[in-house]
Amino acid sequence: MTNNEEQALKDFLLDIDCLKQLDDWTDDFNLFDVLRITNMEIRHSNILAWIFDPNENHGLGDSFIKSFITKVVSKCDQNKYSAFDLLLQDFYSYQVYRESNHMDIVLVSREEKTAVVIENKIWSGESSHQLNDYLEKSKTEYKDCKQILYVFLTPFGREASDPDNWITFSYGEIIDSLESAIKGMNLRDEVVLVIHNYIDIVRKNIMKEKDEKLVRICNEIYNKHRTALRLIFENVKIDNSIEHEIICETLRELNDNGQVIFKDENKWQFFTAPMDEYLPALETIDSSWGTNWVYYYWFEKYEDKLIIHFELGGWNLTDKLMKRTNALIEVSKKKVDEYRYKRLYYKAVKLSQDDYEESLRNATKSLVKSALENEKKLLSMVKEKAAES
Repeated sequence: MTNNEEQALKDFLLDIDCLKQLDDWTDDFNLFDVLRITNMEIRHSNILAWIFDPNENHGLGDSFIKSFITKVVSKCDQNKYSAFDLLLQDFYSYQVYRESNHMDIVLVSREEKTAVVIENKIWSGESSHQLNDYLEKSKTEYKDCKQILYVFLTPFGREASDPDNWITFSYGEIIDSLESAIKGMNLRDEVVLVIHNYIDIVRKNIMKEKDEKLVRICNEIYNKHRTALRLIFENVKIDNSIEHEIICETLRELNDNGQVIFKDENKWQFFTAPMDEYLPALETIDSSWGTNWVYYYWFEKYEDKLIIHFELGGWNLTDKLMKRTNALIEVSKKKVDEYRYKRLYYKAVKLSQDDYEESLRNATKSLVKSALENEKKLLSMVKEKAAES
């Protein structure tokens, strides 16, 4: 740390009262943050299903489902659907189903002979033929319905792959419908808390809306203490997400079982005893990552996939380590050249939204198992090649 950086940190600590401006936001309670379900697609579907149900205990009655279907009807092809029949229904006759034949949310009125199929896509993409499969399944399951509407719900109203049959709907429109539904209603305090917390979390986490006052204050603090905050951001990494909790918990379990070496609680990475023996750490902290490690196994989550990587670092290697890493690169059928990072292995697993936490846990174990099998194969090939020469 330079003298200028040290002085910047001291100045920041002396002006720590500047952070009191953030109290209104840091003290803010949100039930969904506490339960760590803000980024779980299946949980959002559960909450919406509860609010949609006119006969549930929230006290909204049919106000939300009516507001929602009114918006959907306004987007319908009037040649395919009867707007009057849809708008003049008895909305209390609707029943709400979750994961009926894998369809996220289904609103059904047997009396009105109408069904609304909602496919909720917050972070995951469409699977191949998924929407067409739901179309066919719904026609069989709800064959007595005269009208079946198909709604494709995404954060910003992304068009479905089958726009002729699926009506585009955004979370902004969901929030508009919900705010319209609760306006002027005398709801129980606990229901008001849940609904307002849900609206807040959707605006912040799904619609990515920004509080302009908060943005202004944060920019003022950052501009005043830019160097100190940069140092803090570079040297502290904290992740409180459900993904972080489950991946780290699974790696700890695998570490305890002797399958991997999990050293850093704040990072989705691990090492192994065989690879540590083959590629021992540098004596100095100047590898490609600014550590003394020559290799890393690490995870990343991209959209609805969990991905594992096995990567080598090419900086400041001893002659012995250079020879060994080159041997690994050769048997991996990669090009031997100068590099900072060299990825030798990569595998992705798609995560299920049906039981997201269990899917994440199983994916972590499965990817580690595949990586260890690949490692065993690579080290065996290196050994065989060395024996031949």
